Amino acid sequence: MYTVLNIILLIVMLGFFIFMIWYTAYRLHTHFKSVPFWKLQILTVFCAIGSFAVITITGRLSNPLVSILTIISGYVLLFLIFSFFLFAIFHLVMLKWKLPLEWSGAAVITIAFIITSIGAIIGSFFIVRETEIKIPGLKQGITIMQITDVHIGHHRGRNYLAKIVEETNKHNPDLVLITGDLIDGEPAFLPGVLEPLSGFNAPVYFVEGNHEEYAGVERALKTIGENNVRIMHNEVIETHGIQLVGLAYMKADEETFDMHPSIKTGTIKSVLAELVLKKDIPSVLMHHSPVGAQYADASGVNLIVSGHTHGGQIFPFSLFSKISFPFNSGLYQQGNTKVFVSNGAGTYMIRVRLGSFNEINLLKLIPEK
Repeated sequence: MYTVLNIILLIVMLGFFIFMIWYTAYRLHTHFKSVPFWKLQILTVFCAIGSFAVITITGRLSNPLVSILTIISGYVLLFLIFSFFLFAIFHLVMLKWKLPLEWSGAAVITIAFIITSIGAIIGSFFIVRETEIKIPGLKQGITIMQITDVHIGHHRGRNYLAKIVEETNKHNPDLVLITGDLIDGEPAFLPGVLEPLSGFNAPVYFVEGNHEEYAGVERALKTIGENNVRIMHNEVIETHGIQLVGLAYMKADEETFDMHPSIKTGTIKSVLAELVLKKDIPSVLMHHSPVGAQYADASGVNLIVSGHTHGGQIFPFSLFSKISFPFNSGLYQQGNTKVFVSNGAGTYMIRVRLGSFNEINLLKLIPEK
């Protein structure tokens, strides 16, 4: 069943990609008739497929020039995507109102360039997002800095991570929880790149994400653990008056479809059934993806902290994210369990944000009276 759904999704995405290339070249020729259609087709195919290929195959490379090429390729691909949508909008408008072809074509290209540029600027920095969460049974307040989806690799490096550590320390949290996808490619394994992790002034706990699996989970966890970070793997510890539950990246259960399924045989449902949680101490569960909340609720978990969704990262794709993930961005409630989903501190595939921000999350847990 999972294989069939993945194949269908892949076919739909491939079909959209092919249509986008053809339609964009067609509209360019319509607006700028002086350029032959076949030349525009070749140019569009080269830019679209070339950019996508660079983004997808460079994860195992660590050359700085490759990183620059990867980032530029992302900008080019997104520019083409926005051009496609804008040409479609102008096409519909021109069915009713006649607009000068060259003028409207130039307008589409200019607007697509401006939107991409704005997204690139927004995607280059992060903000601190504060959220107050009431926890039943909590004896005293706890401040947690949740950090997730930094994606250290071609998009982010040591300096970006150092800024996150510096900003975190300014807020003096009691705990730092890193909920996966810290690593996103070979550049993260270069000497010293993850060294800023040792600079946190509070205890740091980590659970893996799907990208640690892609990079080689044993290697990734070893590298992260060498920098004063406590790796959590399907276990419970008590600290600061809470039970901290750390789950490795896994599916919610065997029945639910997951676009990024783990290769592990365990599921949130099966693993939580084996863990013993005390009823008189509040519990906070770390898991990369905001799935399986119903099983956390059944186990008496008070709060889940996750990432993975990026809040959709780029509009209008964020609309699809809201459909795919019922818990997409912010604070939710599942029975007696609260679910907090961070947009993440970094970006995936394309170093752009539109309709969302890179963020680290200051979670202020307070007793529920």
